[in-house]
Amino acid sequence: MQPQDAGESRDRALLIGVSEYDFTEPPDGVPNDLPAVRHNLTALREALVRGRVFAEQEIRTLPSPYLADTGRVLQRAAKEARGLLLVYFAGHGAIPSGGDELYLQMRDARVIAGEHTVFSGAEKFSDLMATVLATSEARRIVVILDCCFAGNAARVWEHFEDKRRVAVLMSVQANHRVDAGDRRTPTPFTAELAALLGEGGGIGLPDLLSALRRRMAERGHRTLREDRWEPQLRADSGLKVRLGKAEEPQGAPLPGP
Repeated sequence: MQPQDAGESRDRALLIGVSEYDFTEPPDGVPNDLPAVRHNLTALREALVRGRVFAEQEIRTLPSPYLADTGRVLQRAAKEARGLLLVYFAGHGAIPSGGDELYLQMRDARVIAGEHTVFSGAEKFSDLMATVLATSEARRIVVILDCCFAGNAARVWEHFEDKRRVAVLMSVQANHRVDAGDRRTPTPFTAELAALLGEGGGIGLPDLLSALRRRMAERGHRTLREDRWEPQLRADSGLKVRLGKAEEPQGAPLPGP
C-alpha cells in the first residue's frame, strides 16, 4: 500500500468477476452462468486486505459488468494508478480458431458465427493491453486471469512492446478449458490464490506461481482434457513485484513496575 498524498505512488486493484450472463442459450449464448465466480470477488478482496497487498479503499470490485461499463472502469483504474495496478478477471474466456487471441467475456457476451466480431460483448485481451494498460502511468502492472484459455494471453504479452512493467498470471495453460468448481465456493484457482495472498508476509510472483502449481497438484486438479492443471506466468526478468508486506514488528514489552 502506498500513501495517497500528491506526488506519491497510488496503488489500485480492479477485481472483475462475471458470474451471470444475459445470453446462455443456443445458438449464440455462452455455455452457462458461473455461480462460483460470485464468491471470487469477496474472497480475493478480503485476502488482498488481510495480506496487506492493498488497503480497502484502493480496491474496486465489478460484479457481472457489461462490456461498456468494464471499459470505463478499467480506464479510470489505469489513470489513477501510479504505483501498483492489479487487474483481475474471472469469467468465461474464449479464443478464435487460430488461438492467437483471448477474449474476456462480459455479461452481454455472445458468440455470433459468421460476423466480423464473433465474440460480441467481450474484451479483447490485446486491446486491454494496448489501449488501457499501455497508457497507464503505473510503475508495475499485474494482470490475473481466471478463465478458460487464460494461458493464451501469453502470446499477446510476448508481442506487447511495454512488457517490462507488465506481468500476466494465468490460471491455466494455453488451449485448455477448466471446471469452475463448486457453486458454493470460489473457483479452484482463485481459492488457492486468495489463500496464499491472505497469509501475509508478502510473496513475489515467481514464488506465487510455484506455490499455486504445488497446491493445485496436491489437490489433484485437472483440466477438462484431463491434463495437469498448471497456472502460468509471463513477466520480464527485470520486473520485481512483491504482493503484500511483512508484518510490522511488535514493540518491545514495557518494563514492569
